[in-house]
Amino acid sequence: MNAVLDAKPVAPVAADEVFVRFGPDGRLHGVLSGAPGAGPTLLLPSAGLQPRSGPFRLHALLAHRLAALGIRTFRYDIPGVGEAPRLPECDATQATIAALDQLEALHGCRVFAVGGICSAADTGWDVANVDTRVSAVLLLDGLCYTGPWYYYARALELLRRLPREWRHFARKLRGRMRGNAGLDSTDFRSWPSHAQAREQFAAMLARDVRLLCIFSGGYADRFLHPRQFEWAFGAAARDPRVNLHYWPDCDHTYFGRDQRERLIEAIASWMSRLPRSPAG
Repeated sequence: MNAVLDAKPVAPVAADEVFVRFGPDGRLHGVLSGAPGAGPTLLLPSAGLQPRSGPFRLHALLAHRLAALGIRTFRYDIPGVGEAPRLPECDATQATIAALDQLEALHGCRVFAVGGICSAADTGWDVANVDTRVSAVLLLDGLCYTGPWYYYARALELLRRLPREWRHFARKLRGRMRGNAGLDSTDFRSWPSHAQAREQFAAMLARDVRLLCIFSGGYADRFLHPRQFEWAFGAAARDPRVNLHYWPDCDHTYFGRDQRERLIEAIASWMSRLPRSPAG
């Protein structure tokens, strides 16, 4: 798939913002914010049913914050989400690689950070494992595997409940044992096996990829304890290139303004510290 459409300048839509067309026949598009700089450009794919502006305009707000720091962002809809058409021949990973090609060819971007919330985190992970231009990954409620620390934290929470709540929990447990439980986050996401994820994690670090991993309280079906992360990914999880936060007081989509501001500042601080490329 040839992502380069033409070499004509793109008309600006706002100060330091341009529309960028990419992908098969230029049917995908997004907004590139910020002036050229030496650091990575942050790609923010849409996630779930959320359009490129992000939940509660999170991506747009983050783009404006990073632009003030001289950091570029690209927010875009993956095929079948927001304004993007369904493209059977192009999935989220392929669309993101096409976006990298276009941003490199026409806008001078050389290195990239990719990721976001939920399935957007998965896209960042997948692209980083196949494209060496990705030097950083943003994982907000991203890949993690349960294990003993998850069940330890879950048991502690159960013990804190009043006896009348235990009966409710027991009824839910019987339903799960009969196979009547509702869907959880893994039913909507495609992850590698635990062993494959460990190998991919170690390979990214061997390539000097930086990771910001933030888990929220809205991800309780998958993450409940900070030590769960090291169990999932081994000693590599302690690498200084990995930044891990657990924010149980935050919602999965950062519904509250204070939560969004906290997240934006954390991402801005992380992006500001990423290695800068002489090639820009």
